[in-house]
Amino acid sequence: MILPVGINLTNWAASLFIDFPESDIPILMDESDWQQWGNTLIQDEAFFRNNAPRADNYKDWQTWAMDVFFVMNNSNADNLNTNEV
Repeated sequence: MILPVGINLTNWAASLFIDFPESDIPILMDESDWQQWGNTLIQDEAFFRNNAPRADNYKDWQTWAMDVFFVMNNSNADNLNTNEV
């Protein structure tokens, strides 16, 4: 899984198909619907099993994606950057 820094959401979402080939990654059709897409993503078994955070608890996709990155890489998961909406 690539770090969601210096990349746009569309490219980061597309990279998940490569990183998780066995998962049912949803296709991001509209970046403005990132929270709905993110909440669908975390229902996939790999993300659900690792307790990936809900996207609607975040104000921006970058902070949410960074927390997903940490959770999925089992690093710093106790220090999530949840920004309540």
